[in-house]
Amino acid sequence: MSQEVQTGETELQQLPQLIAAWKAVREDSLALKGQAREKKVQIKALEDVILRTMKKNSIGALDLKQSGGRLLHKTKESKGSLSQKSLKEYLKEYLKTDEDAEKALAFISEKRGKKVVETLSFETL
Repeated sequence: MSQEVQTGETELQQLPQLIAAWKAVREDSLALKGQAREKKVQIKALEDVILRTMKKNSIGALDLKQSGGRLLHKTKESKGSLSQKSLKEYLKEYLKTDEDAEKALAFISEKRGKKVVETLSFETL
């Protein structure tokens, strides 16, 4: 029992250092995320120009001598997102009535799993 009390006191004594370390790492992480966001914007702009040029000139692949690789122009199809509003519309169309669509949507919403996430947040005073 005294071991638990001692461990709790030690954790309380370390709390200021832990918070300072957490805050510093969090700030570094936010700065890196900002840099990554900027790089993604640059990548997207360059990709748009390269893809437009490849499509315009009917180029499906480019051999890259410097890196020894290939740059491929690929096309893929993916399904759109499924929001509550669109799901309701699809159910209404399939089930033929608004009431049945509402019941089905309520059933699906009730059966969906819930996830609890605990986080820390920092506010400047």
